[in-house]
Amino acid sequence: MLFLYRPPQTWMPFSLPRSQMQQAQYNRELQERFASTRRVARAVPTTAERDPVADLERLAELHAAGVLTDAELAAAKVKFVGT
Repeated sequence: MLFLYRPPQTWMPFSLPRSQMQQAQYNRELQERFASTRRVARAVPTTAERDPVADLERLAELHAAGVLTDAELAAAKVKFVGT
């Protein structure tokens, strides 16, 4: 194994060109520029849960309109209610 040793004096012999606040601002600007190049929009997290009663009412309306058959309505009820 080969280990290279650097004395501490050669690690960073110069001071940082920016203050910490300036560097943080520069990092934010770079991040914003990178984020603006994204081609796919970020997914919005959904925090609200769906209301199963409203879903069942919507299914009943679709069944009454003739969009859903009896078998499809029964399968959807089982899916939403779980029984």
